[in-house]
Amino acid sequence: MKVNSIFCLVFMLSLCPFVSMSQTNSACRKSTEGTDFWFAFMESRNYHAAHYVEVTLTSPYTCNYEFRIGKSTGATISGTLFPDQPKQIRLDWKLVEATGSEGVQEKAIHLTSDSPMNVYALNFDNNSSDVALIFPTSALGKEYFAICYEPHIHETGQGGYGNGRNSEFLIVATEDSTKVTIVPSKVTDQLKPAKVPFQIKLNKGEVFQVQSMNKNNSNGQGDLSGSNILSNKPVAFFSGSLATTVPATSSVSAWDHLYEQIPPVQAWGNKFMAVPLKSRQRDTYRIFAAYDNTAVKVGNDTYYLLKSGDYKEFMLEYNDPRIVDSTRPILLVQYSNSQSVDAAFTGGNGDPFMIIVSPLNQTKQNVAFVAYNSNQITDRYFVNVIARDISTSFISLDQAPIQFTSLPNTGYSFAQIAISQGNHQLQTSMEDKGFIAYVYGFGGVESYGYGVGFNLDIQLDLGGNLNNDTLLICKGTEVRLEAGAYFDNYSWSTGDTIPFVTVSEERMYTVKATTIEGCIKSDSVYLMVSDPKIHLGDDTSSCGPGRIILDAGKQFKTYKWQDGSTMQTFAVNQTGDYSVTGITYFGCQASDTVHVDVFQVPEVKILGEPLHCGDFSANLKVEVTNADEKLWNYEGAAKWTSIPADGMQFENIKPDGVTLKANKPGLYTVNYELTTTDGCKVSDSFQVGFYEIPESTFDVISPESTDKCATYERIVKYTGKSGSGAKFTWDFGGLIVLDTIGPNNFKISIGANKPNRIIALVVEEHGCTSLQT
Repeated sequence: MKVNSIFCLVFMLSLCPFVSMSQTNSACRKSTEGTDFWFAFMESRNYHAAHYVEVTLTSPYTCNYEFRIGKSTGATISGTLFPDQPKQIRLDWKLVEATGSEGVQEKAIHLTSDSPMNVYALNFDNNSSDVALIFPTSALGKEYFAICYEPHIHETGQGGYGNGRNSEFLIVATEDSTKVTIVPSKVTDQLKPAKVPFQIKLNKGEVFQVQSMNKNNSNGQGDLSGSNILSNKPVAFFSGSLATTVPATSSVSAWDHLYEQIPPVQAWGNKFMAVPLKSRQRDTYRIFAAYDNTAVKVGNDTYYLLKSGDYKEFMLEYNDPRIVDSTRPILLVQYSNSQSVDAAFTGGNGDPFMIIVSPLNQTKQNVAFVAYNSNQITDRYFVNVIARDISTSFISLDQAPIQFTSLPNTGYSFAQIAISQGNHQLQTSMEDKGFIAYVYGFGGVESYGYGVGFNLDIQLDLGGNLNNDTLLICKGTEVRLEAGAYFDNYSWSTGDTIPFVTVSEERMYTVKATTIEGCIKSDSVYLMVSDPKIHLGDDTSSCGPGRIILDAGKQFKTYKWQDGSTMQTFAVNQTGDYSVTGITYFGCQASDTVHVDVFQVPEVKILGEPLHCGDFSANLKVEVTNADEKLWNYEGAAKWTSIPADGMQFENIKPDGVTLKANKPGLYTVNYELTTTDGCKVSDSFQVGFYEIPESTFDVISPESTDKCATYERIVKYTGKSGSGAKFTWDFGGLIVLDTIGPNNFKISIGANKPNRIIALVVEEHGCTSLQT
């Protein structure tokens, strides 16, 4: 199965307002339509009687065509194709399907026509089919990367073949004396080591298939994705998997063949739209990079930085179409997941396939295609169509308008349309109002998918942000600017005349490249050198733990401190060297180290009596803890002050005590500061009051003409000294107070039956008291 998904990732630099100089002429335009095609079939499950391969031809023109196999010069099959009437032709799979690994085989198919046509190739087996769009010879290139998937090996199936086997790729020679250099990303079936180049020589009509090892638990087992293929003459290139699950994990079942023709690097792009497959819960995507320092953005929240041959895999939900942008050319691949991954969501339909997602600038105006007939797929056929918002009203399917959905803030729309089995036609009524399209179908553990409408125009893109053609590198590094190996002549602003230049200086770089066919392309990029810095400060000291917080700055994506912690800041708790490394979103790195001495800081607490009545001197003690006495017990370590400052004298000053002498009564705040030998300061405060004792004297006076034999009266009068804030507490011993005749002056009644009564007065002021009876 194949579905279009696009995940490119763009690092928005918004740095320099340079506009791309890329230019195109007609010789650079490469359509999927053509009159000459070279292709073949990779090995699929071929042990069922139902296994076959089939080629579909479509065209808006009348086409007289011929098929030749291998090195044959005579037509094996010939016929006529009529306009907009797709035609399906079966070939003997044993003649055109490669088998095994790393052997030269004469199984290439050469298809010629007197008028342009589109060609699709189907490799069918029960529950394991896939379809590839075939590129004309004029659109082929000399550099490719393999796009496969991880093998999910299952050895116990029918005929000893099992369900799952190798990842694989296939090279088809279009000319004699074709020299090919292959750099496999994993150990091959014939034990060619990973990352070590090997060369082969092919003649016209020959194919060379490379497979991964296909035994469970083998050290050589692996995914050949990212393998690099370079040739001296144009070749057709296919890759995928003999049969695997997606994802390739032990819990997933439902294997399927993966088969696609891979665009040459010259046709890769920078902007894609990933549209989900209708009726599926989620799809798997992979982004592949041709060059180092390729930054990719998926939607608005996912970023990757890739090297040449690297890929990243991710999934998108059925309701989450996204734009994928990149700073350098990438390839986006969409995989349909195995039926078991979302069987409940799909009702048990579907199986793996893969689709090459086309860049958004490679649109078509008219294409006929077939929703392939299958006894396992009855009514679940779909086509996804992608176009600019301004183009949607001009596009029709089978002469009927299409209802598009706009992806907000992107300028692009998409449609997911249910279609019937059979022939269909997509077209636009306006020139330059094109589309990209993919057709796919699902049945019980069966599916297929392929691109039906896009171009393969030669691209020249030195990279950079899509808005301003700016590339960012880290200081101390260099970048290789690639014009692409497809061109024949190069003219760089550096004076070089080769396909690439390696540069490190911040400046504008331009290139003009041409082919012998007359394709002329030019592009420019501004190289910006990033030199991030971290400054933790100079070596310093801290009085106590946690008082110094080191900050590495906000400009980094990740942080790593000397102890492995990963926060932006770090609290210093002990003496030592502290270092951090930060990595920016562009992968640039900065580091810094600082030494911090953390000194002991004692804890201090003033002890003493807070109230002194009638005595204007006091001793205070200081309790000093949590520090070596040598740090603080020295002459001059302590400083004592008071508020108010006047009226207080300090005598016998020591780090752990002092004598206070108050010259006048009042409440004083005594401040204590202790300085250690390291210069660390610690302090405490203590409130102490010094007050006079108030007087509580009073007189009992006899008024004139008082009868002392019965009830009589007396005057009680306060005669002492006290302040206005004093509080008076009288106890008249049960005698009756007849009247208050002034402040603390009372008239009391004394009866003959109440002898020996005691009158008492307590006076309290500022906490100091006196008693008189």
